Amino acid sequence: MPVVLAVGASTAYDASVLSITARGVLWVAAVAWAGTGCLINGRSCGRVHCRIDGILFPILSIVGALNVLSVISFSWNLFWLAFIVILVASFVPEWTWKKYS
Repeated sequence: MPVVLAVGASTAYDASVLSITARGVLWVAAVAWAGTGCLINGRSCGRVHCRIDGILFPILSIVGALNVLSVISFSWNLFWLAFIVILVASFVPEWTWKKYS
């Protein structure tokens, strides 16, 4: 359901229903939620990509929260690019080495 939250926040922002700050908060929550799910799943199933995403997605959500709070400033496009890079890169060890840790 984190995907629904992220897409819903984008749609609501595009329809001028949500502020950019609220959209950022929802995006951060979606990535934190996904990261928490990956972390929990990685502990039970042992998949390498789950363990990687379970560590890096929560870190990315902290960076996103700092962006929402204006402690740091960067484009939300960069945030989502980082998300995609982490997601794809987390599968590389499974393709080249092993699936389970």
